[in-house]
Order: sequence, then structure tokens, then C-alpha cells
Amino acid sequence: MEASRLMIMSARQPRNLVLLTMLMQIMFGLLQAVEEWQAVSEEEKLGMERQLKIINKSPVKSFKTDYGDIFDCIDIYKQHAFDHPLLKDHKVQMRPKHMPESMVRGKSPRFLPKHIKCPPGSVLIKRTTQEDLLMDKKIKALGLINYPTSSQFNTTGVGPIDLTIGNAYAAAHYEKHNFGAKTIMNVWSPTTLSDQASFAYLWIANGPADALNVVQAGWGVQPQLFSSNYTRLLTYWTVDGYRKTGCTNYLCPGFVQVHRQISLGMVLNQISIYNGTQSDIEIAILRDGEWWLKLFNQFIGYWPQKLFYYMYGGANVAVWGGMAASPTNELSPPMGSGHFPKDGHQNKSAYFKQTRIWDNVNFVDPEADKLVLSATRPDCYGSETAPDDAAPNAIDFFYGGPGQCNL
Repeated sequence: MEASRLMIMSARQPRNLVLLTMLMQIMFGLLQAVEEWQAVSEEEKLGMERQLKIINKSPVKSFKTDYGDIFDCIDIYKQHAFDHPLLKDHKVQMRPKHMPESMVRGKSPRFLPKHIKCPPGSVLIKRTTQEDLLMDKKIKALGLINYPTSSQFNTTGVGPIDLTIGNAYAAAHYEKHNFGAKTIMNVWSPTTLSDQASFAYLWIANGPADALNVVQAGWGVQPQLFSSNYTRLLTYWTVDGYRKTGCTNYLCPGFVQVHRQISLGMVLNQISIYNGTQSDIEIAILRDGEWWLKLFNQFIGYWPQKLFYYMYGGANVAVWGGMAASPTNELSPPMGSGHFPKDGHQNKSAYFKQTRIWDNVNFVDPEADKLVLSATRPDCYGSETAPDDAAPNAIDFFYGGPGQCNL
């Protein structure tokens, strides 16, 4: 009896230790955020308060989630997107005009809270906090958001990048003219310290390095922005290679929200289990007049075409993969599942499956000779492709790794 009790205790200890470590990391992040907020000048605080009044419109209704987030129902024509000077007279498009009806068939998102839904005429938007603004400023200064470079698109030297922060990518680059793409990506919760980040994104891009136009969407763990290690639905856009324009989610005017139940920044609470059940999301960025964001069978909103200089006629590259960011004096965080693709694909590796390219009429399989794999730190993170069992012509991409290296 005593031996079995000790076995049970020893089995619980690693799990308890992991939970304790995560709690300590979250608390450290919160304390660090408080310290940084105290270091901000009174003038900067007043500036942030003015900015919050502009971003957070008066809600019709509000909800608070179990994760501490507040979501507001905002009049669709009063949302922050229309504070952009190019969108003053913009007419809201509720859905794409030319997409086939089959686009809205199929699976709906499984993670939606049942009690959260906005009244007709309003849209669901995560409320921005002072901490969000403070952290977003630091994230940009540290270069935690960037584009996975390839031989064709090189953004080296673009943006106010702090050389004490390193980035690593494991990605697949499709270098051919397109009007967007869709993919199925499994969702993970890599453990990151308060000043680190780990993402998985679909990027669509075009233009020269110093004026690169990008829209991207996926999931990420970004304690610097959210002071938590929850995995969230994330987007970003820029029209100048991440220098001054664009932002995460709703932190600047641009993205037009049309959905009443799905908001950017939502917690994705169904996480894949290593060697167990996989939880994935289907995500798409598609041009149909505007650049639309689609999650499963739901169109969430769009980036208006008039925001972009180089994406009127489509894009020249689509990228899917993972990114990790960390101070150079710390060991880097895991990417994806935290395991290399070479250690096994099935139920083990992070993936992008059944990725297809939108040619403005149909979805087509990417041409293998136009696909370029990259892993900037192959000792930390890997990338591999393999045929898809369910779709013979599709190419599945597997990526990730444990990190634990200086970037």
C-alpha cells in the first residue's frame, strides 16, 4: 500500500511541478508588467489613456471570460477600423461577393463560448487595455513581430529591431503569384518566458523589403502582449515591412470586424496533446475585393484593399510555418509541439496540412517546385514536408523543435 501511494505521489509530482512553473512564469510576467508600467512617465500614461478612448468604442453589450478578457459588442460602423483616414467613407462588406457558397459549409469553430454573441448590427471585439498598448510598443521595439525571410524577400535591417532579441523560423515559402491560401494547422501551447514568444502563422505578402505588404494570421503564445501563456488567435498587417504601419489584431485602425461571435485575440482552449489527440483550426486569407480572414467556415472580417500599395493584384508569396523569439542571452522557447519533425509526424509534430492556394477562382495545390523550405536554426527547429494521406496531391508541412539555444 505504501509503495503504491509513493508511486502515485511520484507520478503527480512532475505534473504539479509543471503547473507550478507555469504559474510562476505568469506571475513573473505580471510583476514585470507592473514594474514597466511604473517606469512609464505620466505624459506617456496620459497618452495611452487618450489612445484607449479612441480604440475602445462605447459598447452595446460586454462579456467577461474565464480567462479575464473583456469582449465588447461595438456598433459595426463605429469600430476602430474606421478611424483610419483611408477608411472614413468605407462601406462595410458583410461577406465576400464572389466566393462560392461552399466556402461557408463545413465545420464551425469548436472553441466558441456559448454565452457570447453580439446583437445584430454590432460586432465582437476584444477590449484593449493599457497593458496591451505598453506591451505592443515594446514588442515592436524588440522586433518580436517580423516576416520569415527567404532569398526573394529579405527584410534584414527593416524596422526598429533590437539586436538583443533573436528570431528563428521554420517555414515553407511558396513563391508564385496568388490571391491567398488556406491551411489546417494544429494548435499547441509552447511554454515561453515573459519576454519570449512562439507563433504559427500563415503569411501572404508582396512588395520590396522596405515597403513589404503583409497580412498574417494564426496562433501564438505571447506573454509580452497578454501577460499570460494562453494560446490565442492572432493577426498582424503592415505596408512598410513592419517599420511604422500595422499592428496586432485591433490595436490600430485597419482590420474590419464583421463577426458577432468570434474576435481576434480569443483564447484557443483546445490544445493538441503530444502522442495524443490533435486539435487543429482551418484558417484562410483570401482576396475577394478585400483581403478576407476566414476561420473554419466563418468569415471574421477583412483588411480593406485600399490599405495596401502592392497587393491590389494579389500577392507573390505565401508562407506557412512557425516563429520563435527570445532575448539572445536566454535559451529560446519551444516552437510548435516542442519536438523536431524528424522525431515523428503522426500526433507528435506541429503541422500545416492540406494547404491550398487561391487562384481567384478555385483552390489549387501548391506546385512542389515553387515550394522552398527554410529553418534558420536547424539545430533548434526543423522543417519537413510529406504527402497528405487524405489529399493525394497536397503537401503537408511539419515544423518545430525544442529550442533551448541562443538565437
